[in-house]
Amino acid sequence: MRKRTRARELALQALYQIEIRGRDVLEDAVSFCVGRAGDEKVGQFASELVKGCQNHLGEIDKEITSAVENWELPRMAVVDRCILRLAVYEILFRDDIPPKVSVNEAIELAKKYSTENSSMFVNGILDKVYTSRDGKRLKKDTAEAGGPSVVDYGKADLHVHTICSDGTFYPEEVIKEAARIGLKTVAITDHDTTDGVRPAQLEGEKRDVNVIPGVEVSGYIHPFEIHILGLFIDINDSNLVEKLIQLREERVGRISTIVEKLRGLNVNIETAEILNLAGGSPPGRMHVAEVLVKRRYSSSVTEAFARYISDDGPAYVPKLSLTPQQAIELIHGAGGVSVYAHPGLGERDALIHFLVENGLQAIEVYYPSHTPETVEKYLRIAKEYDLAIAGGSDFHGLRKPNVPLGKVTVSNKMVHALRERCRRRRAVATAT
Repeated sequence: MRKRTRARELALQALYQIEIRGRDVLEDAVSFCVGRAGDEKVGQFASELVKGCQNHLGEIDKEITSAVENWELPRMAVVDRCILRLAVYEILFRDDIPPKVSVNEAIELAKKYSTENSSMFVNGILDKVYTSRDGKRLKKDTAEAGGPSVVDYGKADLHVHTICSDGTFYPEEVIKEAARIGLKTVAITDHDTTDGVRPAQLEGEKRDVNVIPGVEVSGYIHPFEIHILGLFIDINDSNLVEKLIQLREERVGRISTIVEKLRGLNVNIETAEILNLAGGSPPGRMHVAEVLVKRRYSSSVTEAFARYISDDGPAYVPKLSLTPQQAIELIHGAGGVSVYAHPGLGERDALIHFLVENGLQAIEVYYPSHTPETVEKYLRIAKEYDLAIAGGSDFHGLRKPNVPLGKVTVSNKMVHALRERCRRRRAVATAT
């Protein structure tokens, strides 16, 4: 059983005790969580949940009541009421927990501890609570002794791809490897899809690895393709979901055009083979490169890019769906922080001012191919434009065998600075 799942079960039992015996037993209920946990982190998280629910009980019950039609809170089964309070507390006050995780965990608690129809009842109410708030939290929780809850991001790799786009590792495998090598945090940033985020988060809960929801999208400004990472995004944002579906569909047409260009260079490969290689993932140039290697038109993926499909290669086809401005707006609309990815690869520094004017919030300073001189340059640029600093390996598994997971990491402080940009932008948006 995952540690946080175990903690939620203990918290539910403690909340049930409080409901039956009264709030005077809060201290005993918290002690119960710690004593039964058998693990320090389990006990700590369970205690935070119980205290948080009790300290914000009025606000939580108000949200539940607003979401319930023709049903009074005292008439609910005690277990269902406690499960709902637990989940609503997480949704409204804990920005270190994806809301979908809170909802799914609540449903499982209802299946295990309540009646046959409770899971559907709980799901319906929580869905209304979350959608009515448009995914926005009330405020950061201050229930714990010593102030607000602060996530320890530790060593963090903020640029990671899975098999859901053009990597070769399943999301769960990425997290297992992260835990093995001592990474505390990983951002899943697949191209034009967030399908890998949820499986990674579930595995992360088992292994105490923080998983930051992310995505990598491209914006085209003639003659350049600019890659923008979105970190701390809401993967359920309707505009984001709709646009990513569109981008994935358009990738298929792009691949066909690349194949046509390659045939003009006497390189005869088939679109179907590339799509088969991609499977259900968005097809991209990495898949084209792998087929070129397989068909012996290139000796390596690196050579395939350099010879045929790099941004200035003879078979290059740009992705025209988004401008850089639209890519940034898409990420901000989903609550994320926008990051200019691997700026040193293209040496397009003249565009940074333009990107900043259009809302760019951060720059990927630390990257495997960035030399110390390149790092120093982008640190200066970050300071000049007041950009937060990001970094990551751009891990693709076996497709980039010389770039292991965690080859490049950033610190806990840098991750918090990135997350703070999300908060600052939301505050400005609210004020205006």
